Amino acid sequence: ACVATTLAMEFKILDPHLLVLDMGLILGRFQIWRLVTPFFLVGGFSWNFLMRIILLHNYGVALEKGPYQFKTSEFVMMLLFGMFTLLSISLALPSFGFIVLNGPFVFMLLYIWSRHFPTANVSVMGFFTVPGFYLPWAFLMINMVLGGSPWQDLIGIFTGHMYYFLNELNPNTRGLLEPPAFIHKFVDWAQLGHSNSQQQSATRPTGAFRGRGQRLGAN
Repeated sequence: ACVATTLAMEFKILDPHLLVLDMGLILGRFQIWRLVTPFFLVGGFSWNFLMRIILLHNYGVALEKGPYQFKTSEFVMMLLFGMFTLLSISLALPSFGFIVLNGPFVFMLLYIWSRHFPTANVSVMGFFTVPGFYLPWAFLMINMVLGGSPWQDLIGIFTGHMYYFLNELNPNTRGLLEPPAFIHKFVDWAQLGHSNSQQQSATRPTGAFRGRGQRLGAN
């Protein structure tokens, strides 16, 4: 979606101003797509675009195929939590002008990956190697050295930490982020992967031999 959006903007098919977050237009003109499209906006083809796509591919897919393999509903819930939290922060801090949320969203995924793989040695652009735990901070430093603002990256890291704390670290809140039934149904309907309902049906006895076992020769 990020690549398609960038191509459409580069070829003047799509006006990026139609995609940024604007609550006035969302509430006043019901342009509800603006709640989603800010997460696909990366900008034009540039070094920043290339890095965002690489990070999404390497670490977003690694999460999906690693800790969230066979947990598609939980993966979708994580994405929705991140989107909702970033939208809420952007509305709570209007002076920061967070109208494009792809950067914070990528850093959220990067942070969650780093907590699942803290000891993995990762080469950063071929220049140096850091443990996975420090990877988000390494890219944050690179962004600052290149003249970028740290705020969007920090908000993404904060959002990722919120999710990891609530879902993994704090035993009192783990149940709060369990995917509701409609997410499981959506995953089943869209055939996006494995949901809890599929796992339960896979482990449920079926067929002619699902009755209670009985020892041979027993009365």
